Amino acid sequence: MSTLTDLFNAIPGQWEKVIATVALIAIGMLFSHLWARYLSRGEISAEKRRLHLVWARNVIWFMIFTIVVSVWASTIAGFALSLAAVAGAMLIVSKELLMCVLGYLYITLVRPFKVGDLIEINQLNGRVIDIDMFATTLAELGYAGQLTGKVAEFPNGMLLTTPLKNTSPTGEYVLHLFRMPLPEGAAHDLDQVEVAALAAADEATRTWQTEAEAHFRKISDESFIAFPSARSKVLWDFSDPKQLMLVVRIACPAQQRLKVEQFIFRETWRALSRDKA
Repeated sequence: MSTLTDLFNAIPGQWEKVIATVALIAIGMLFSHLWARYLSRGEISAEKRRLHLVWARNVIWFMIFTIVVSVWASTIAGFALSLAAVAGAMLIVSKELLMCVLGYLYITLVRPFKVGDLIEINQLNGRVIDIDMFATTLAELGYAGQLTGKVAEFPNGMLLTTPLKNTSPTGEYVLHLFRMPLPEGAAHDLDQVEVAALAAADEATRTWQTEAEAHFRKISDESFIAFPSARSKVLWDFSDPKQLMLVVRIACPAQQRLKVEQFIFRETWRALSRDKA
């Protein structure tokens, strides 16, 4: 109580700082609003617009916070000793809040992901659409990367204790693997199945095949990681002795995974049905 009394007694002599603080917060809100209006009139994609909005908002409010702290630095220093006990108690009570702030610093410094990336954490799978000091917001993804229309949030503190998987480190093009069951009676000619699936995969990815190969070579050179070739590939999953599964690996734009997968499935089964007939 004595600390709060001293604080209230000190405010009458600090009205200039109070006014400056209010003005800085208003300026921060104004700049954030103007930047959002500016981006809404641009010709850039929605994903890049969201990335620029989040980045600019965090920079603006970090600067505002830094200036406000500097404005009140002398006053804060005067109460440092009396606030030490209160700060210690708050630290114990608000451990989760502190972890969220530390998680935000981890995102800022280490950059395990950014707005627009596809991530998986603690059974959550989605595209990052917002990052603030306390939480990260995802647009939830379902089968083959399709949006479900749901939004999920997780506290940034989870990043300090929970493994994170970034499923879009390769940028515009991704390597997509999916399993395809064999039609009844096709197991006697595995070579025929492989040829049909590979032909369908090559047909589905022909438009961007050359560009994807150059993209993966560039990323390999820049990151010193030997990424697989962008060429289509088929493998066999024989973990279940009762049902052989064909695994198809393709390189495609992240947004077209489901479309390409469905095309390959239809064309493969169509080719096998013709051969069987």
